[in-house]
Amino acid sequence: YFFVCQGQGLSTMSAESAENVRVAVRCRPFIAKEKQDECKCIIKMDGIRTTILNPSNPHQAKETSFTFDHSYFWDTDSQKMYDDLGQPLLEKALEGYNATIFAYGQTGAGKSYTMTGSLSSPGIIPLMNEHLFEHIESVATNRKFLVTVSYLEIYQEVVHDMLNPHGKDMKIRQHPALGIYVEGLAELVVRSGNDIARLQDQGNKVRRMAATDMNEHSSRSHSVFIVHVKQRDEDDSLGQGLTAKINLVDLAGSERQGAAGTESQTLREGSYINKSLSALGNVINALADPKKRMTHVPYRDSKLTRILQESLGGNCLTVMMAMVSPADYNYAESLSTLQFANRAKNIKNTTRKNEDENTRVIRELREEIARLREQMGTGQFAMGQAPTTNLEQVDRMEKMIHDLEFAKKETWEEKERLSTMYEEERTKNLASKGILDMVMDTLKRGHEEMHQRLIGLQNEKDKLASEYREKKKTVDKLKEDLQAKINDYTKLAEQGEHDDQDIKARVAVIHTIKDQLKQENELVKHLKKDLREIQDKIRAEKEGVKTHSSLLQTNVELQTILEVRIFSKLFFLLQNLAVSIFSQINGRNWKKRIK
Repeated sequence: YFFVCQGQGLSTMSAESAENVRVAVRCRPFIAKEKQDECKCIIKMDGIRTTILNPSNPHQAKETSFTFDHSYFWDTDSQKMYDDLGQPLLEKALEGYNATIFAYGQTGAGKSYTMTGSLSSPGIIPLMNEHLFEHIESVATNRKFLVTVSYLEIYQEVVHDMLNPHGKDMKIRQHPALGIYVEGLAELVVRSGNDIARLQDQGNKVRRMAATDMNEHSSRSHSVFIVHVKQRDEDDSLGQGLTAKINLVDLAGSERQGAAGTESQTLREGSYINKSLSALGNVINALADPKKRMTHVPYRDSKLTRILQESLGGNCLTVMMAMVSPADYNYAESLSTLQFANRAKNIKNTTRKNEDENTRVIRELREEIARLREQMGTGQFAMGQAPTTNLEQVDRMEKMIHDLEFAKKETWEEKERLSTMYEEERTKNLASKGILDMVMDTLKRGHEEMHQRLIGLQNEKDKLASEYREKKKTVDKLKEDLQAKINDYTKLAEQGEHDDQDIKARVAVIHTIKDQLKQENELVKHLKKDLREIQDKIRAEKEGVKTHSSLLQTNVELQTILEVRIFSKLFFLLQNLAVSIFSQINGRNWKKRIK
């Protein structure tokens, strides 16, 4: 989808700069089980300093302190974290720099909640998506934007497409200009934050989850949600512009078998998770040590580290969010996470602005291929150029044709075409897995629940409004009584004929009414505040209902298209079957019989 906005011309130079990986730590609140077990808190935070206490000796607790870019205790909301970490990263991505945010920590530490959040408290991914399209819509007329998304998971060292779940093992490739990519990964064009939310929600339906003792909804795979942003001037015929890739990574949690209570399949999954996280730790150790970095970094030891190769030590601005539990029985895992994060902050990435000059690259490749074909045909080479063997010429030609085909896929028009193709294929794959029906059922249930909540909130608002009106009447009546008593007292004082006891009694009544009025005004103020809060909740629920209605409509349309295709295919098969039967029964006269 093309967004058109106003902007200045783009630079053709791209200077490199070294940027350290930024690291933030978040401590989640106690969960119900930890409260029931009366677990002690072992995490303290003071500014950017995080301290963990060893609970083995409570009388002489050993403390270990770390300093990070940010430290967030459980009373910090996701909006604050997004303002500190996500928004600056998105702004750099809109300037043409690659960006990555990934969450790390043991299972049940709050990684998925921090990245995804909930309807009432959105996480970093939905907040970033909303801000992205707010930026695009805020810019005026002669700047074009193309936004596409992909979603993958790594499950037991196999890469799967979560937006187009065909079940095939996908290969990780590397391109000299574009870096690491997954071959055949669906890349869908999006028009709004709601589009992204819909695709992410559908992708999450196929993500591997399981219940463990540590977490009722434990992720059994690593997931990477990828947003590509391309932009250029509207009158740019060469197709030059800026491009950026934003990786939003939710890692599966490290876990101990004893603590997690895993067995059978979940135990096998846990071993794969721990193996890939161990490989990630080895990569971070190598990158954090300047001596090891100069020799070998073991990116190829796992699919996870291969996909994160650019994010760790490559062309990317990276933020790592380390999640820890406050409970004393998780001391070993929390300490390991903090040590891991402490090493990660020493990694330096080499970042540069990504200038999209795909049209020029395609033209130059075509010219070079044409020149090489002519040389191979005539056997003539430029002055001073040594002739090569036919085999070398063919290899060179094949490589250049491959680069050309790849470059053509990166054009805006081709991405539009491929997105349509992936959408059609995705419809079939979702249907074959029964996911479309599941998505529809989930959305319908969610829609009904939201309507029920909305009705409840409206009833609560009506009740509060009624109380507010009654209290206002009481306040108005007290004000009238107070004014009348003050007027009577004033007239009596002006006449000069009064009894001291009568004066004291009148003053006491005035003070009593004032106290009552003060109390009633406080109640009115609280009711007014409650009314505003309930109105904000109703507004948020209405927005949620609107979003769900849009998702339901989209999926109804998808289901209708699918049903038409299935019916057409079934009709065609039945027609062929009828022809075959008549042919066998009636020989050559079957055409007349059919007529």
